[in-house]
Amino acid sequence: MDEGRGSSETREPAEGESESLDLQMQRLQIGSVACKHGLILPFHAASECAEFVTTFNARFSAAQGPISDCFQAAIFAARKSHPEVWKDSSKMKWIFSVFVANATQCLLSGNIAAGAHASFASFFEQWVALKLHHNQYAIDWNLIRNLFYADEQTLRGYLRERCTSCSCVGMCLGSSIVTNGENNIGMTTS
Repeated sequence: MDEGRGSSETREPAEGESESLDLQMQRLQIGSVACKHGLILPFHAASECAEFVTTFNARFSAAQGPISDCFQAAIFAARKSHPEVWKDSSKMKWIFSVFVANATQCLLSGNIAAGAHASFASFFEQWVALKLHHNQYAIDWNLIRNLFYADEQTLRGYLRERCTSCSCVGMCLGSSIVTNGENNIGMTTS
């Protein structure tokens, strides 16, 4: 019988297997709870930050015009209603994790909103680097726009780098998301 298959003997993980085993252990500890795709839980200010996310999403969706105008409207509304959140690194990181988790879930279900959520995550990630940690010179609006209109492969790459605690983005590689002429995410095919 091969070592590790049905054997009661334990073995040391081979090089490159440790991450996979760590992920398996994390799933065992969680039990039957569905993967949260990197969402930081529990979080002491989750309800306040959830209101922030709702405000941002609602204003972005209600705005008309190019995505830059939609972002400006959403940023203005969220800054007006939750000015203290913008100054708190832990709250902003939680908000970033919400958008990464939402983008991951949308991507896995073939939802067209995956690109929007990934672009929101990128904006908040960059905001933290620029305004709170002072280790970025400016917001890269080109990256944000590219994520908004990204194809499946680009989104998977972006999310894989930011959601290291879950392997869901690497799963379901047999399906692909078809894009239309504008590079918006379309429907899932097999």
